[in-house]
Amino acid sequence: MSTKKEKKRDVTRPLKEPPAFEDTETADKDLSSLSNPLALLDAVAAISAPIDVRGIAEEVARQMVRFTDADVCAVSRWNHQDDTIALWVEYRRGESYASSIPYLPYKASKFPTTKNVLTSGVPRQLQLSDSHLDEGERTLMQGMDAKSLLLLPLVANEITVGLIELFETTHDRTFTPNEIANILVLAEHAGISLERAQLLSDEKRRAAQLEIIRQASLSLTASLEKAQVFDAILTNALRLSPDALDAHIFTYEDNQLVFGGSKWASGKEGPVWKEVRKGGLTDTVATIGETIAVEDVVHHPLYVDSQWVKDGWKGSIIGMPLKTASRVVGVLNIAYRTRQEFNKNRLRLLGLLADQAAAAITNVHLHELVKLQATTDTLTGLANRRAFDTRLEDEIKRSSRYHHTASLMMIDLDDFKMINDTFGHPTGDRVLQAVANCLQEAVRDTDFLARYGGDEFALILPETTHAQALTIDAKISEALSRCTMPWAEEGNPLKVTLSTGTASYPGDAKDAESLLAEADARLYIRKGEHR
Repeated sequence: MSTKKEKKRDVTRPLKEPPAFEDTETADKDLSSLSNPLALLDAVAAISAPIDVRGIAEEVARQMVRFTDADVCAVSRWNHQDDTIALWVEYRRGESYASSIPYLPYKASKFPTTKNVLTSGVPRQLQLSDSHLDEGERTLMQGMDAKSLLLLPLVANEITVGLIELFETTHDRTFTPNEIANILVLAEHAGISLERAQLLSDEKRRAAQLEIIRQASLSLTASLEKAQVFDAILTNALRLSPDALDAHIFTYEDNQLVFGGSKWASGKEGPVWKEVRKGGLTDTVATIGETIAVEDVVHHPLYVDSQWVKDGWKGSIIGMPLKTASRVVGVLNIAYRTRQEFNKNRLRLLGLLADQAAAAITNVHLHELVKLQATTDTLTGLANRRAFDTRLEDEIKRSSRYHHTASLMMIDLDDFKMINDTFGHPTGDRVLQAVANCLQEAVRDTDFLARYGGDEFALILPETTHAQALTIDAKISEALSRCTMPWAEEGNPLKVTLSTGTASYPGDAKDAESLLAEADARLYIRKGEHR
């Protein structure tokens, strides 16, 4: 590869040495092959044999050199959407293999004659000695040390998909119309073969992507635990985005959009986003309920003040609403290190994942709601008897394993029947709610308060001795004395009092059932003392 050409095409380093294949025919092939039908058929057969894009591109370049006796053949793909030309392979006469050095794509518009060949589908011959030669092509030919150049469109199904360049470096050559006609036949088969291989490659990629979607569906329905579902969503989002930097998810809790989790492309846990940036991508996606694909974060208004952009991030990001019907349940963001193009197919595929993620999150929320309803007292919002029994068993097991002391306090309101008889049951319910709130504020974060039944409450005190439990007992009684009751507005000075009974494990009992019985017995002793 010459130095001039490297400068022109902006060559990057080879990813790896391409595999060699034998050149079974000599470089000095008779030029009569251009008009030899059998030679043309042999070349067509050779080009049609491979099934992968690279293999076909290599064979096209090789057969073009052999068929035309040109010095160099370059085969490139043309991207219609962004008007870029990207080199597939380049083959030089006499070399053992076609070079697949990944040149950076270049704009076709910078090469007027080349662009004309692509858009018109008509081949053009160029001579370096032509004083009217466009400057772009002149620079290209000088970089290749070429004296003449034949530009051929790669056409498939009447659509130009690429470009073939035949360079002559040893002499100034002009092809006859008949020779060009035969070369175009070969170029046409080359275009068809390359397009076929590209479609096959696209189909394989789509099949792989659909398999990811299928696996995502299985993994997202395998659990109803929030952490596991979030992890499955992030994992599958990254699998669908091989160029991703990271993915992060936000969901609604109590009508607030909160951080759910994030993951780096490496699989490691990602950064924690403590709050959603007002007016940022996540907030905007959640508000409008539509996907926002930011292909260039550097120049997008949503990232004007982004610290990540200030720190050098120049990639892309997509934010997708996680919706069930018309309700947004969360937002999934996928960030990319480099700039991406989000075409319809890519957006549709990610949209399928987002739909599955939304359904999974909805299922998690429903599961949590059902679980909460099954373990929560509807009147006070405290844990119910069922939740209390489970928690007490767990605490006894934990205390036994780690040799801790645990205490249990049973709490009963004094003369609650009198309150119901005097003020009515609706007021009695409001009293229970007020007492529950006062008790909840008085206990420690590590304590477990439940409504045991009627006007009775139960308090589990982990790692708490009997003496410490008595101190908490006094604190609770004091807090309740300051608690405002429903009849306070009417000027009634009636205060609600309570009786308690406390027992500790393992000093007072060896299991949950006997601990509860002991605490309950002491409660009724205290209650008798208050009468």
